[in-house]
This record gives sequence, structure tokens and C-alpha cells, in this order.
Amino acid sequence: MPDPETLDILENLFREDAWTTVATVLRWGFLVVFARMAWLVWICPPGPAATKSAKRKVVITWLRGWGIVWGILLLALGARQATWQLLGRRSTEFVSFMQKYDRREFNPAHGVRPGRLQDRFGKDLAVSAMTDQGIRRVYPLGPFFAHTIGYNHPMYGMSGLESSARRDLMGYGLGGVEDLKALGLELVDRERSAEGPTVQTTLDAGLQRRAVKLLGDRKGAVVILEVETGEIRCLVSTPSFDPNRLRGKQFSQQRSDAPFLNRALAGQYPPGSVFKILVAASALDQGFSGRLDTPPKGFTTSPSTPPIRDHGYYTAQQKGKTWQGYGPLDLGTGLAKSSNVFFARLGIEVGGDALTSTLRSTGLTRSFSLGPEPEPTLTVAPLVGAVLSDDRPYGIAQTSIGQGTLLVNPMHIALLSAAVANEGVIPEPRLTPSSRPGSIGRLCTPESAETLKWMMYKVVQGGTGRGIRMKDLAVAGKTGTAQTGGDRPSHSWFTGFTPVSEPKWAFCVLVEEGGYGSAAALPLARALLLAAMERGEFAP
Repeated sequence: MPDPETLDILENLFREDAWTTVATVLRWGFLVVFARMAWLVWICPPGPAATKSAKRKVVITWLRGWGIVWGILLLALGARQATWQLLGRRSTEFVSFMQKYDRREFNPAHGVRPGRLQDRFGKDLAVSAMTDQGIRRVYPLGPFFAHTIGYNHPMYGMSGLESSARRDLMGYGLGGVEDLKALGLELVDRERSAEGPTVQTTLDAGLQRRAVKLLGDRKGAVVILEVETGEIRCLVSTPSFDPNRLRGKQFSQQRSDAPFLNRALAGQYPPGSVFKILVAASALDQGFSGRLDTPPKGFTTSPSTPPIRDHGYYTAQQKGKTWQGYGPLDLGTGLAKSSNVFFARLGIEVGGDALTSTLRSTGLTRSFSLGPEPEPTLTVAPLVGAVLSDDRPYGIAQTSIGQGTLLVNPMHIALLSAAVANEGVIPEPRLTPSSRPGSIGRLCTPESAETLKWMMYKVVQGGTGRGIRMKDLAVAGKTGTAQTGGDRPSHSWFTGFTPVSEPKWAFCVLVEEGGYGSAAALPLARALLLAAMERGEFAP
């Protein structure tokens, strides 16, 4: 039975770069042998009969030696095939390996049925079915979970949890020896096909479908996760694709809507004002407690850079009026009003070193995977592009309002909200409850998190997030409107957590080019929370 080390070696050999190296070695080896024999037979000067006889012996010796080498390789290949036919099928790990890398239709590994993938309440998200073409994976909810569950196709390979949870779905690591023996005996019987264990995810099918329908035809993403455990309840990216109807041209077409892109994890967006959560946390950790003036004409670091202004300035300008400014603001009021002038000045006062330290401590500048095993389609891309050098104060000011070169994804912002609700600790997001809860970093101290929590509550009670205020559910949040450049509409963000006193969920909603955060993302978040309340997720 193949051991894990053997499987690792085989997996490395199946990689394209390994095969390229092997092919290069074989080509050069053949050229060396051919050159040597050509020299002996045609180029080497003729000599007496004894010398010619010696040449023939050398050639024969070379041919015999290479014949033995190739014979050994053929025997090894035959032995390997026999091992697979007789014993390998008892190894669920090897079966998983063969299913992943050997896409041939007659491969016996394709006679094994992976286990079911289900949501947290037992609803099927992926099942194996017998068809005229053999065993095929079927996805009952189609596009609703395409980016998270992924696909398992005999021609196009695997993605999502279908790939990340492969070992579990095939039964590798089953707790009982008898279970392994039973599964192995079924695999040997060609008349039957074994089914691996069911893998339950943390996802909520009802919540997921509701989020997809609310986004509709718009591009965007929704992330909802549990504050303490990091269990992901909802992970949506639109537009999507139907894993039941994959076609080759889908993978080759260059489409502007990028249906295969998991926007929740790999999208790159300017965050706008939702990034002010991190700046506020860093300021609180530095002991900031004062007030900063917000002049009506805005703020800039030098005459050569354009002024950073508040939204009220442009609103007043459109109405033919003069913006009076907010005047001096404290941190809580600056966050509630989402004052760009205040946070541009605050970021410079906190300093590039302190903001950089906060960014690094969150763990969001590194990539990490959500599934049981690393998988590219379930990997959270790192936060990138923040210019935080004290030698470039305008870069700090731009980053502090979520603009400039800074790019994030919705998972990053959901985790910032989760950290505020979780005493400053950023939980490790996960899609399967079997993995242990953990953390990927820290946003701020527990004391700063507690202060910031009630500031975000103030945003909903009397600030830019008033639209999500509800009678029976206390919500803390932050709106964001991120400029995209040119004449295109801004991206719409809303993030937060609930209930405020004992936080259970953190969330983030992004609507690409949706305009103001309060106009597009916030109403969607509100509809999702209302749906969750109707199902009894939150006690009255």
C-alpha cells in the first residue's frame, strides 16, 4: 500500500516542472549515447580487425546496458500498475491522488464516489451520482455555492472544497480500522462503488441563497462569519457559474464580469471609509483622545497635492451652497460622520510606523487558506498597496481614508469588524467545523476594541449607518464609498457586527460600482439580518 512519502514523490513527479526536468535528462542521455556510438562506428578512424571487433563489443555492451535500464523501468512500471490494481485501491489517499491527477476515463479511481458536502443543517451541496458516463458530481444548488464548494469534473479537474477537502471526502483519516477495511473491500469490488464520508461545512444554504438573490445581476460579494469561532456562514461572489454545466470555452474566454473570480477572497478593491476602522483602532492603541479640526476647504500635506475633502463639500457644491465644515471633531464623531478630513489628519498624527505595525499585526498582509488543505480558489489574497512612509505624508493621508494604492477584499473587512467584536483578536475564518478555532492576528488591545465597538454602534445610531438601525437588533457598523477612478461609480461597502452587547456575527457587503455605501450595500446587509432574525438566529 502506498505510503504518504511515496504519494508526495508521485505528486511531485506529476507536476509539469518535474516532468520537464525528466524529459530534459532523457533527451540529453539519448544524445550522449547516440553520440558515443556514432563516434565508435562512423567517426573513429578505422583500425585493424581486432580494433573493429573491440568496437562492436563496446557498442553491444552499451546497447545491452541501456536495454537493462529500460527493462528495469518497464518492470517497475508494471509493478506499480499491479500495486495500484491489487493494493492501491485499498488506500483512499492514493485513490484521491489518482482521481485528482489522472483524468483518463478508464482510470479505476473514477469508480470511487466522494462523500457528500453539506451545509451546517445537513442540506446537500455536492453529491455523487451514477450516469451513463460513470460517476459524476452533482451540485443541487448550482451557482449559489460555485465559488466555495467548487467543482469536481473528469476533464476540468477540481476547485473549492471539492479539492481542499478531498482527503476527507475520500475517507482518508477515518477513525476506525474496520471502516478503512470495509471501504477498501468495496473498492476492490469492481461491481460496486464506495462512497466516502459526508463532510459538513459551516455554510448556511438558506442565508447563501438569500444573499445571492439580493445581489441579483450586480457584481459583488457577501461575507458573514461567527465572531468567536471564525465559522463562515455565508460566502458569496457574483456573478457566478453553474458547476453542473462546465464547458471548455468558459475557461478560455476573457470576460469582463469574471464569473470564476471569487470576489470575496481574491477581489482587489479600494476600501474607502470602511478602512477607517483600522486607523481608529491604531489611534486608540496610541492613546489618541483629542480633537482635530476639519476645515471646510479640506486638508492637504503640500500645495502640490490636491486637498482631501468631506462628502458634504461636494454635496453643498452641487446645490450651489458653501460647505461650512464639521469643525473640531473627536474620534467617535469623526467615525460617525465618516469625515475624510478628520481621518486624513488622524493618520498623519498616528504616523506611518504605527499604522504599518497595526497592519502587520492583523495578519491580513499575508495570504491564508480557508479549507482543510491549501487550495488556490479558497485562498484569501493579501492586503496590498498601502503607502505608509512618514516621508510621504500624503500617502498616509490617502490610505487613512481607504484610497490611494490600498487594495483589499471583502474578507479582510469582515475580519476587521470581527476583531472589534472579539476583543481585538482576528479569528481564523474556516469552512469546516472539524478544524480548531484559531486566530490569524490582532487588530488592537481589548480596551481599544471595546471603545471602538461602541463608536461603531454610534455610527448606526446617529451617523452614516442609520439605515440599518433596527428596533429588536443592535447593530454596529461602518459605511464605505470607495472611488474607482474616472467617471465610474464608486464601490459601495458596509461592514459591522451584531448584537453589539454580545456579538455573534460579523459581516461585510460589497456592491461593485454601487454608489454610496448607505444606498446599496447597507440595505442588502439589513435584509440579510432581518431574514436571520425571522429564522430565530438572534434572541429578542
